[in-house]
Amino acid sequence: MDQANLVFLVTLCIVGLGFSLKQWGVVSEQDGKVLSRILMHTTFPALMVVSTLHVPLTSSLAAIPFVSIALGSMLLLLAWFVFANRPVRLRGVLTMGIGAFNIGLFGFPIVEGIWGRDALVYAVLYDIGNTLVIFGIVYPVGYYFASGGSQRPPVLATIRRVLRLPPMLGMLVGLTLNLLSLDLPPVLFDMLDTLAKANKSLVLLLLGIYLSFRLEKTQQAAILRLLALRYAGGLVAIALLYAVLPAPTLLRTTLTVCILLPIGMTVLPFSDEFNFDSRVAGTLVNLSLVISFGLLWLLVYWLGLA
Repeated sequence: MDQANLVFLVTLCIVGLGFSLKQWGVVSEQDGKVLSRILMHTTFPALMVVSTLHVPLTSSLAAIPFVSIALGSMLLLLAWFVFANRPVRLRGVLTMGIGAFNIGLFGFPIVEGIWGRDALVYAVLYDIGNTLVIFGIVYPVGYYFASGGSQRPPVLATIRRVLRLPPMLGMLVGLTLNLLSLDLPPVLFDMLDTLAKANKSLVLLLLGIYLSFRLEKTQQAAILRLLALRYAGGLVAIALLYAVLPAPTLLRTTLTVCILLPIGMTVLPFSDEFNFDSRVAGTLVNLSLVISFGLLWLLVYWLGLA
């Protein structure tokens, strides 16, 4: 338990450092966007390769991405009907926000810090499903609402975008080498492993840089309603998970953590692209970061998951 508390405290301190650097004018959110692009093309793909290279590809593990897909899809479907009477562009950003999880930026450092690389493998597999939901469902939903509900999303262009993402390419490389039982040359593996280890601290700094507590009062009711739906759905999913996996396992613990992770930051660039209210998207992301951090800390302490 001391190790879990230490990880949460260190996580909070690094996020706070990033937030303080922004408040002191040392860095700006624009600098954060540059750092995000660097991470997207270096540490994230390296982490995906290293994490999937030796993961045991059993039938039980292959089901993990489908858990993520099922949960994200059900939340999106719920939001689709709950916010049906909202203005189309507000409905678009709310529906997009509910279905994506911040696994890479927020989840990986906590999971790896408390439970190690073995648990990180489960989180990576869960993120495979999350990535498919984000670009296979969330992005098309945003496209649909941006057109006023009159146009279908470009299927081929969306598929090409997913396959060109560096983290996705890294995951495909790692899984391919895994299936072929091939190892990377030691020098290349050590280089990728070094980059992967750097990911944890850098992404926490990035979260702090993006963190903001400025809320839009005009949209507070809709935002709070969405967050209530999001976490209520997550708690129901956790109850079902405990019914299916009654015995305590590292897999159950990792999935519990993944289900309670905050809203994915992809809703921010998507909202910019579709000309939705990015302030609503930012508020969703920031509030969910605070809520998820508190929930996970309490849950780990209460259930003794560490």
